[in-house]
Amino acid sequence: MFLGFAIRLRVCWSLLLGVGLLTVMAAPLLAHAASGATFEAQVIGVADGDSLKVLLGRESIRIRLEGIDCPEMRPPQPYCRKAKAFTSKKAFNRNVRVRVVTTDKYGRKVCRVEVDGQDLSVELLRAGLAWHYEDFNQEPALASLQAEARARKRGLWADPNPIPPWEWRRLPRS
Repeated sequence: MFLGFAIRLRVCWSLLLGVGLLTVMAAPLLAHAASGATFEAQVIGVADGDSLKVLLGRESIRIRLEGIDCPEMRPPQPYCRKAKAFTSKKAFNRNVRVRVVTTDKYGRKVCRVEVDGQDLSVELLRAGLAWHYEDFNQEPALASLQAEARARKRGLWADPNPIPPWEWRRLPRS
Protein backbone atom coordinates (compact mmCIF):
# COMPACT_ATOMS: atom_id res chain seq x y z
CA MET A 1 0.00 0.00 0.00
CA PHE A 2 2.83 2.40 0.86
CA LEU A 3 4.52 1.63 -2.49
CA GLY A 4 1.37 2.66 -4.41
CA PHE A 5 1.16 5.93 -2.46
CA ALA A 6 4.86 6.68 -3.12
CA ILE A 7 4.41 6.11 -6.87
CA ARG A 8 1.32 8.34 -6.99
CA LEU A 9 3.17 11.02 -5.04
CA ARG A 10 6.15 10.85 -7.42
CA VAL A 11 3.84 11.09 -10.47
CA CYS A 12 2.06 14.12 -8.98
CA TRP A 13 5.36 15.87 -8.24
CA SER A 14 6.59 15.12 -11.77
CA LEU A 15 3.44 16.57 -13.28
CA LEU A 16 3.60 19.68 -11.11
CA LEU A 17 7.26 20.17 -11.93
CA GLY A 18 6.57 19.72 -15.67
CA VAL A 19 3.70 22.21 -15.64
CA GLY A 20 5.80 24.66 -13.62
CA LEU A 21 8.70 24.42 -16.07
CA LEU A 22 6.39 24.90 -19.05
CA THR A 23 4.89 27.97 -17.41
CA VAL A 24 8.30 29.47 -16.68
CA MET A 25 9.54 28.73 -20.20
CA ALA A 26 6.40 30.05 -21.91
CA ALA A 27 6.00 33.22 -19.81
CA PRO A 28 8.47 35.36 -21.82
CA LEU A 29 6.90 34.23 -25.08
CA LEU A 30 3.40 35.00 -23.91
CA ALA A 31 4.38 38.39 -22.49
CA HIS A 32 4.31 40.07 -25.91
CA ALA A 33 0.64 39.25 -26.47
CA ALA A 34 -0.92 41.93 -24.29
CA SER A 35 -1.04 45.63 -25.03
CA GLY A 36 1.37 47.52 -22.80
CA ALA A 37 3.74 44.56 -22.55
CA THR A 38 7.43 45.33 -22.94
CA PHE A 39 10.10 42.85 -23.97
CA GLU A 40 13.60 42.58 -25.41
CA ALA A 41 14.04 40.87 -28.79
CA GLN A 42 16.38 40.63 -31.76
CA VAL A 43 15.39 42.11 -35.13
CA ILE A 44 15.66 39.31 -37.70
CA GLY A 45 13.92 40.98 -40.62
CA VAL A 46 12.95 44.36 -42.07
CA ALA A 47 10.08 44.18 -44.57
CA ASP A 48 9.94 47.94 -45.15
CA GLY A 49 10.57 51.15 -43.23
CA ASP A 50 7.88 50.51 -40.63
CA SER A 51 7.56 46.70 -40.53
CA LEU A 52 9.94 44.40 -38.66
CA LYS A 53 10.22 40.81 -37.64
CA VAL A 54 11.72 40.11 -34.23
CA LEU A 55 12.81 36.93 -32.52
CA LEU A 56 11.61 36.41 -28.97
CA GLY A 57 12.95 33.12 -27.68
CA ARG A 58 12.21 30.82 -30.59
CA GLU A 59 9.13 32.72 -31.72
CA SER A 60 9.11 35.15 -34.66
CA ILE A 61 6.82 38.15 -34.19
CA ARG A 62 5.70 40.62 -36.88
CA ILE A 63 5.82 44.22 -35.71
CA ARG A 64 4.49 47.45 -37.21
CA LEU A 65 6.03 50.64 -35.87
CA GLU A 66 3.45 52.74 -34.02
CA GLY A 67 2.70 56.37 -34.83
CA ILE A 68 4.17 56.49 -38.33
CA ASP A 69 3.63 55.30 -41.89
CA CYS A 70 6.61 54.88 -44.23
CA PRO A 71 6.50 54.94 -48.04
CA GLU A 72 5.07 51.77 -49.59
CA MET A 73 7.31 49.09 -51.12
CA ARG A 74 4.62 47.64 -53.42
CA PRO A 75 4.06 49.31 -55.73
CA PRO A 76 7.22 51.24 -54.95
CA GLN A 77 6.68 54.72 -53.64
CA PRO A 78 9.47 57.34 -53.71
CA TYR A 79 11.75 56.98 -50.66
CA CYS A 80 10.52 53.46 -49.82
CA ARG A 81 13.99 51.96 -50.28
CA LYS A 82 15.64 54.75 -48.27
CA ALA A 83 13.19 54.20 -45.40
CA LYS A 84 13.83 50.44 -45.45
CA ALA A 85 17.61 50.97 -45.61
CA PHE A 86 17.42 53.42 -42.69
CA THR A 87 15.45 50.97 -40.56
CA SER A 88 17.74 48.10 -41.55
CA LYS A 89 20.86 50.07 -40.66
CA LYS A 90 19.43 51.11 -37.30
CA ALA A 91 17.80 47.85 -36.23
CA PHE A 92 18.62 44.73 -38.27
CA ASN A 93 20.35 42.03 -36.25
CA ARG A 94 20.23 44.28 -33.18
CA ASN A 95 18.62 43.76 -29.81
CA VAL A 96 15.69 46.11 -29.32
CA ARG A 97 13.20 47.00 -26.60
CA VAL A 98 9.61 46.58 -27.75
CA ARG A 99 6.48 48.06 -26.15
CA VAL A 100 3.24 46.66 -27.55
CA VAL A 101 0.56 49.30 -28.13
CA THR A 102 -2.07 47.19 -29.92
CA THR A 103 -2.57 44.52 -32.59
CA ASP A 104 -3.60 45.56 -36.11
CA LYS A 105 -6.14 43.92 -38.41
CA TYR A 106 -3.34 41.88 -40.03
CA GLY A 107 -2.30 40.32 -36.71
CA ARG A 108 0.89 42.39 -36.39
CA LYS A 109 1.83 43.88 -33.06
CA VAL A 110 1.81 47.67 -33.35
CA CYS A 111 4.72 48.75 -31.17
CA ARG A 112 7.17 51.42 -30.16
CA VAL A 113 10.66 50.04 -30.69
CA GLU A 114 13.83 51.38 -29.08
CA VAL A 115 17.31 50.73 -30.43
CA ASP A 116 20.11 51.88 -28.13
CA GLY A 117 17.58 54.06 -26.29
CA GLN A 118 16.34 55.75 -29.48
CA ASP A 119 12.70 55.41 -30.56
CA LEU A 120 12.71 54.13 -34.15
CA SER A 121 9.44 55.91 -35.02
CA VAL A 122 10.92 59.21 -33.84
CA GLU A 123 14.15 58.66 -35.78
CA LEU A 124 12.29 57.89 -39.03
CA LEU A 125 10.20 61.06 -38.67
CA ARG A 126 13.29 63.13 -37.82
CA ALA A 127 15.05 61.82 -40.96
CA GLY A 128 12.02 62.69 -43.11
CA LEU A 129 11.40 59.06 -44.05
CA ALA A 130 7.90 58.66 -42.59
CA TRP A 131 4.62 60.45 -42.08
CA HIS A 132 3.09 60.92 -38.67
CA TYR A 133 0.07 58.59 -38.80
CA GLU A 134 -2.39 61.01 -37.19
CA ASP A 135 -5.42 58.75 -37.74
CA PHE A 136 -3.98 56.37 -35.13
CA ASN A 137 -1.67 58.59 -33.06
CA GLN A 138 -2.18 62.14 -31.83
CA GLU A 139 1.17 62.71 -30.08
CA PRO A 140 2.14 66.37 -30.52
CA ALA A 141 5.83 65.42 -30.37
CA LEU A 142 5.49 63.24 -33.49
CA ALA A 143 3.53 65.95 -35.32
CA SER A 144 6.27 68.43 -34.42
CA LEU A 145 9.03 66.14 -35.73
CA GLN A 146 7.20 65.79 -39.04
CA ALA A 147 6.71 69.57 -39.28
CA GLU A 148 10.42 70.13 -38.62
CA ALA A 149 11.51 67.55 -41.25
CA ARG A 150 9.08 69.09 -43.74
CA ALA A 151 10.31 72.65 -43.06
CA ARG A 152 13.92 71.51 -43.55
CA LYS A 153 12.98 69.45 -46.65
CA ARG A 154 14.53 66.30 -45.22
CA GLY A 155 14.05 62.98 -46.96
CA LEU A 156 10.69 62.62 -48.67
CA TRP A 157 9.88 66.25 -47.87
CA ALA A 158 12.40 67.28 -50.57
CA ASP A 159 9.71 66.15 -53.02
CA PRO A 160 7.42 69.12 -53.83
CA ASN A 161 4.28 66.96 -53.49
CA PRO A 162 4.87 63.79 -51.44
CA ILE A 163 1.87 61.46 -51.40
CA PRO A 164 1.09 59.89 -48.02
CA PRO A 165 1.09 56.07 -48.07
CA TRP A 166 -2.59 55.86 -47.08
CA GLU A 167 -3.42 57.82 -50.26
CA TRP A 168 -0.83 55.95 -52.36
CA ARG A 169 -2.50 52.64 -51.45
CA ARG A 170 -5.83 53.93 -52.85
CA LEU A 171 -4.44 55.10 -56.21
CA PRO A 172 -5.62 53.07 -59.23
CA ARG A 173 -2.90 50.82 -60.67
CA SER A 174 -2.50 50.04 -64.35
